[in-house]
Amino acid sequence: MSILLALLLVSYPNGWFGTGPASASDAGMMLEQGVLAVEYNPSGLAWLDSFQVGVAAEGLFRYNLAGVAYRYQDWPLAASVHKNIHDWGFSLGAGHLTRPLAMGGAFSASFDTLGHDQTFSLRFGLQWREYVGLSLGPKLWNAQDTGHLSVIAQVGAAVPIPIPQVEGLNFLVGAAGEIGPPHFRIGGGLAYEPFEWIKIQSVVTTEEWGAGLLLDNADDRGGLWVRKGFMEEHWRFGIAYVRNVRTQRTREVIVYRNLPGRVDTVYLTEAEPVDQDTTTHVVSPDVRRKQERLMAQANRYYAAQHYEDAITAWREVIRLDPSSDLAARAREDIKEVTALIETLERIRSSRGRTTRSKPQ
Repeated sequence: MSILLALLLVSYPNGWFGTGPASASDAGMMLEQGVLAVEYNPSGLAWLDSFQVGVAAEGLFRYNLAGVAYRYQDWPLAASVHKNIHDWGFSLGAGHLTRPLAMGGAFSASFDTLGHDQTFSLRFGLQWREYVGLSLGPKLWNAQDTGHLSVIAQVGAAVPIPIPQVEGLNFLVGAAGEIGPPHFRIGGGLAYEPFEWIKIQSVVTTEEWGAGLLLDNADDRGGLWVRKGFMEEHWRFGIAYVRNVRTQRTREVIVYRNLPGRVDTVYLTEAEPVDQDTTTHVVSPDVRRKQERLMAQANRYYAAQHYEDAITAWREVIRLDPSSDLAARAREDIKEVTALIETLERIRSSRGRTTRSKPQ
């Protein structure tokens, strides 16, 4: 069994790690965002807005993975290395964001030091927000002067379950297929986020079942997962951690001050952190995702005629990032729904007066 696992890791080292732990159905893998997306769907790199580092391991560090990613202008770039008992390899990738669609590509190589085998793969991916992800690419395996070419396709989706009393509940569904030799798996599960900083996932596929726990805040993400194959006796477990390294960036700001006497204007240059600059807007992908989730939640409340709950959700969108486009839209929605509530109240009050004025 250990030989089979080693061959599996050599032939496809991308897919057992990450802070989206329950990824065996490929839903978690295809929707992973950040530095470790270079090992899964590289379009997840596009959401990166800072400098990130990540590490992951399976079991008692039998398989180790480390990665780093940095956003250079509009192109997040990432690199990772992995090491097993008998093999090692690396991945290089880049992403680009054209909101709400993300695109990316990655190249991976793995080398078996025992059997002198090599595996090379290219992956091209797409993501639509945090709901749907797709990855497709060829894989070349070379062993003892014998080459073998195959194509791997993976797709995953997280579908929000519209239950007003239970927020943060998503249905996971995904599939993976390989041509040459043919191989296919499909699975589904649930992801529940009772709080903004914690997520619980479970998944069942045609090959195994698993569960995971994700802890998340603005700068840190950590994940734990366990899996067990239906035909296996042993459990597999892993850990992962990702850190956003937000360096203190400064820029020159020109300040104009009127002075008395002959000097009309003086130009002073002073360093000011970007986060304090009212003319430069920087927002993390985590805040953006929370705003989008709240906007969807508010729309569901509105459709159910729970107007007060919808207004509460829109106000939370504004609180998270008052200068964003979603905050501007939330202000407009609050204004329109508030006017609607006032109109409905006037109609009810007028009907009440009419009923009381009727002769007995």
